[in-house]
Amino acid sequence: MVAVEAVPLRRIEPPAHGSSTHTTIPHRRSLDPSTPMVTSREPAGLRTRQQPSPLQKRTSYRLNTAFFLFGLLNNALYVVILTAALELLPQGVPTGLVSFANIFPALIAKAVWPYLLRGRVRYTRRVWSCAGLSFVGMLLVSFFPALTMRLLGISLASFSSGLGELTFLQLSTRYAPKHRSGALTASAAASAGIETNFAGDAVGWFASGTGAAGLVGAAAWWVVRPLGVQTGMAILSILPGFMVLAYLAVLPSIDQLLHPSPGQAQYAPISTSDDATSPSREQLHDDDEDEAAPLNGAQADTGISSPKDGHGDDDVKVRLSFAEKMTLLRPMLLRYILPLVTVYFAEYTINQGVAPTLIYPLPTSSSHPLLALVVKKLTDYYPLYQLVYQTFVFLSRSSISIFKLPAIPRHLLWLPAVLQTALLMLLASESLYAWFRQSIASPLVIVLICIEGLAGGAAYVSVFYSIGVDEQTHSNPIALPSATDDAIQAEDGEHAYDQSYAMAKKAQEHEFRIGCVGFGDSLGILAASLISMPLQLGLCNAQVAAGRDLCKQA
Repeated sequence: MVAVEAVPLRRIEPPAHGSSTHTTIPHRRSLDPSTPMVTSREPAGLRTRQQPSPLQKRTSYRLNTAFFLFGLLNNALYVVILTAALELLPQGVPTGLVSFANIFPALIAKAVWPYLLRGRVRYTRRVWSCAGLSFVGMLLVSFFPALTMRLLGISLASFSSGLGELTFLQLSTRYAPKHRSGALTASAAASAGIETNFAGDAVGWFASGTGAAGLVGAAAWWVVRPLGVQTGMAILSILPGFMVLAYLAVLPSIDQLLHPSPGQAQYAPISTSDDATSPSREQLHDDDEDEAAPLNGAQADTGISSPKDGHGDDDVKVRLSFAEKMTLLRPMLLRYILPLVTVYFAEYTINQGVAPTLIYPLPTSSSHPLLALVVKKLTDYYPLYQLVYQTFVFLSRSSISIFKLPAIPRHLLWLPAVLQTALLMLLASESLYAWFRQSIASPLVIVLICIEGLAGGAAYVSVFYSIGVDEQTHSNPIALPSATDDAIQAEDGEHAYDQSYAMAKKAQEHEFRIGCVGFGDSLGILAASLISMPLQLGLCNAQVAAGRDLCKQA
């Protein structure tokens, strides 16, 4: 095999103010046959590598922190309401009513909103709206003890939580590069030391935050619980305000991530198309306001736009039609949505319908010394199961962000669904027939619940990570040095506008793809809540008929 030496990159200095610079690059067919070409498939050929500066690292930490806080604060109130369910309702009202009011509005938000939205997402308004709805909902729960008002408050907070999750997942796609004929591919840019795809980081840390919300939300309620429902809920109603603060003060822009200092070297590739001077094909635009964003320097170089970029007068109006959305939805159903629905249906059926019936005689210090320290009475089993479950959900949702583990490959995303369904059948059969050996039954159930949490969390983070980093790009640029293509675009303004339109449309398609999958977990949870109550009663009655009545005592 003949060794190939790569064409070295050179630093491109920005032209002096007022000067006109046009770099002529040889047509790919006019290159000397003996001169090798470096494509994005061979990132090792890029000789120049820039290590992230301390400022870039700090900016990346800000991105990770912001999305972790988004996941934590957006989901924490959902957990608080479930934890406090018994104390929010009058005596005799089933807690399943709280569960329904806490999940159904979120399902509506995630299932309907992506199809109702026409045009760009206005992220700033969305974040403020979600925070405001949560705040009002918590105040209704706090200051109005009537059942109707509390259910209304829970529903508002639930709708806000669902819309918030949808919003932040869509926001993460704005940190993914949208490649064009004048931009480096992600692999080539990374090999040059220019990391451009931050969507995976954003999704990973958001998922980690949602996992932490299960632990933090439950702990927060137990901290304020001695103050009573009114004071405790009023205190927790300020949490959404920190979500707005994280968005405004912590979240960095793409400009800050890629160009922390002026004069940083910029590299641009040549298109593999026959027309080496072909202008860009895609562009992202800001979503916070109605006005479209202009192409600034950073956007032109990277093909990425920030949710916090400025705005201009050169509007690029893009609206996906319902037919286009259906076309985007169809391939997502079997690959992403159905696995997520299956995982969460099995997971929450275990949590709400089966786990409450898995009650065993109290452990002794001689047989299970560690378990005996935690389980003092029969009613301690279920809270222990939930604590173990939430802990391992957090660990698995943090697998990409904290533990730096790879996501589940796209072709294996059905694996957690199959595993979760098998766990449901196994634990339901144990509840019915008690076929686990008595000496290991309770520890074995705890281990299986650990696996349940790992499977559910891994499915969530892997599905959204896969969509977040899936750029749906078919171009294959050659990584050679070139000037920016601003001058080329200026030669053909109409063509540049068409290409900017294509970029903006691609950004909206990416947002819709990740948004349309978001209702999968809520749909699975809602379906599980509808069958869990009769399932729990049926399993417990079967145990009593078999002479085991511990489920009635717990």
